[in-house]
Amino acid sequence: MKHIISKTLFLIFCVSQLNAQTKKEIDNGIFVTFPVDPNYTTTPTVSNYAAKTESCLFMVIIQRDVIPNYAEYVKARQKWTDAEIDKVESAFLDNAVKGKLDYTGNKGTVSIIKIGKYNARKIDYSAINPATGERGKRYTKLFLVRNKAVFFEVWSLSDNQTAIKEKDKFLNSIQAQ
Repeated sequence: MKHIISKTLFLIFCVSQLNAQTKKEIDNGIFVTFPVDPNYTTTPTVSNYAAKTESCLFMVIIQRDVIPNYAEYVKARQKWTDAEIDKVESAFLDNAVKGKLDYTGNKGTVSIIKIGKYNARKIDYSAINPATGERGKRYTKLFLVRNKAVFFEVWSLSDNQTAIKEKDKFLNSIQAQ
């Protein structure tokens, strides 16, 4: 009887953990699944989603109006080849990555990625957590979406397999349609 009760409790726990996940559309056609329901804040220039587990802090930061003279950029872009568009977007993304890494005093590991039709960068680095004063691992996927920089961030709060699994699940859940 105890065996049946413990299996039932385990099953209820597993189902509740599956239901705890929250899929959010953070921009038109861009989705991510948080491990728990995130808090949402917004200002005229930035919107933030944030969620926390015992192992990680998860954030999506949407910074608006990142391309100066965006209307002119859109007009000029219509005359450019795909290679020219990629070159301009890559320069923007590379500068954003450089700024992020310079701010934290790190070199990090940077990869060129693409999700859906969006050029992006994947960054793995470490930095001091301002809440704890401890150095921890951080992971970012940065997208240029029209006139927005979209940062998908994971800050490890623990150095264990749970943190790695949660980070991978969050970053791999990003969908762009």
